[in-house]
Amino acid sequence: MGVCLSIVLAISGLGRALFFGVSIAETIAITTALWTIVCISVAIGALLPLLMKHVGIDPAHSSTTIQVVMDILGVTITVVVSSIILSRFNNE
Repeated sequence: MGVCLSIVLAISGLGRALFFGVSIAETIAITTALWTIVCISVAIGALLPLLMKHVGIDPAHSSTTIQVVMDILGVTITVVVSSIILSRFNNE
C-alpha cells in the first residue's frame, strides 16, 4: 500500500514541479525524496503501534510519535536525497 500511495504522490509531485518549470535535476530530487518519505512513513505508521503494544506501551501514543519521527526523517531524507542527486547532476 505504501508503494502505491508513494507512486501516486510522486507522480503528483513530478507534475507540479514540471508545471512550475523546476529544473529536471531538482524535479528528480523532489520526486525521489517524496517517494522515499511516503514509503518510510507508511512502514513506520504500520509497525510502530504493533511494536509499542509488544513492549507494553499503549499503542494510542504512536500517532504523536510517528508525527515527530517523520518530521525529523522527512527533512533529513529530503536533504540527503537532494544532496546526492544534485551533486551528481552538477558534476556532469
